[in-house]
Amino acid sequence: MVAEKLASDAVEVLATAIVNPAAVASSTELHDLVRRWFRLNGQLEAFEAFLANPGDGAWMRDLLRQAVERDAAFARSLSAAVDQARATTPPQSNSVHLYADGARGGTFQVAGRDSHRKVAIDIGGSGFALLAVILAIGIVFAVLALQH
Repeated sequence: MVAEKLASDAVEVLATAIVNPAAVASSTELHDLVRRWFRLNGQLEAFEAFLANPGDGAWMRDLLRQAVERDAAFARSLSAAVDQARATTPPQSNSVHLYADGARGGTFQVAGRDSHRKVAIDIGGSGFALLAVILAIGIVFAVLALQH
């Protein structure tokens, strides 16, 4: 149970740093520790997959849990790095980043404290595109509001 919580906390802090550039500096020690462990244990592929898609941390969380269960020194270092990152991470607000590809839709990204989502919308006509953008932003804010 303790190993699962520590692994989940580490993944959460690292995911926040990936989607929130303001949190990168505070999680550098944690990032380096975890990357080094994955590299030394032949699991760098899992770490890189997580960096590419921080919303899906199940594989990384499982590997970190196993590492914490097997290596007490790593568990202490991981715990200290997570605590240090959390103590110095600036507060983050939810934000919506919008990239619209002309009048036919676009890719919408939402990055917040607890979520990272990407939605692609492709519709015809500029009137429908504007309506879709407004609707998508409204839905995003509603989802974020329900999560908190």
